[in-house]
Amino acid sequence: MLTPLIRLADAAYRAGVPLMSDSAFDALNRLAPNALPPLTTLLSLDCHPDPHDWLERNPGPYAVQLKADGVSVNLVYLNGRLSHAHLRSGRDCTDAALRAGALLDLPGSPVGRIEVRCEAMAFAATNPGKPPTRNACAAALRRKGLQDKLNLSLLAFDIVGIDAITTHCGALTWLKCAGFATLDPLEVATATEVFELFDAFCVCQPTLPFPCDGITVKLNSKIRQRQLGNDSRAPRWAISMKP
Repeated sequence: MLTPLIRLADAAYRAGVPLMSDSAFDALNRLAPNALPPLTTLLSLDCHPDPHDWLERNPGPYAVQLKADGVSVNLVYLNGRLSHAHLRSGRDCTDAALRAGALLDLPGSPVGRIEVRCEAMAFAATNPGKPPTRNACAAALRRKGLQDKLNLSLLAFDIVGIDAITTHCGALTWLKCAGFATLDPLEVATATEVFELFDAFCVCQPTLPFPCDGITVKLNSKIRQRQLGNDSRAPRWAISMKP
């Protein structure tokens, strides 16, 4: 009996006319946890204790990017139309994601379920030189009253569900052409090149215009990514490197 009410409350929240408070909705949702469609689990990247070992066991080519220090957001599209957005916890954040730059429609209206993985960043509207904390960004994604105080932006870093995309660099090119904000990757072939990029990042980190706590190193091949798969909390085909 709770399922129709929960789905109605969820739809009303996403439409901008909430029927109840966040705490009331969370309490109701706990009583019927399967009322809403299942959400994709957002994984974290391991900060590998020995990147030399990981790179030796997983030869390139690699896609290397800056690691934005924000909040994970997943955008779910059905037949090219935005269905909803959610945080790592599963909490809906569709309205905030649209304000932060999520596209309502994907170009070409790809058939089926497409997911765009993003990192949400927050910048203070009154003091742009002092970026808000990650907790402030997460709070703004959950509560509409805080969204006007922060400038939320989404950085897309991967797309899942389009078989024609065969590399991570290709995924980012697709996202950029579609209209998403992205961080351009560098494709490198060897571990030596990865460490050279990491050394360069350590020098430049204090001058970056947004919170960034390291670099990400991913196997560029989507086929190899699928072959390695994920463990319970992180992909086996990618690591982060932090100073």
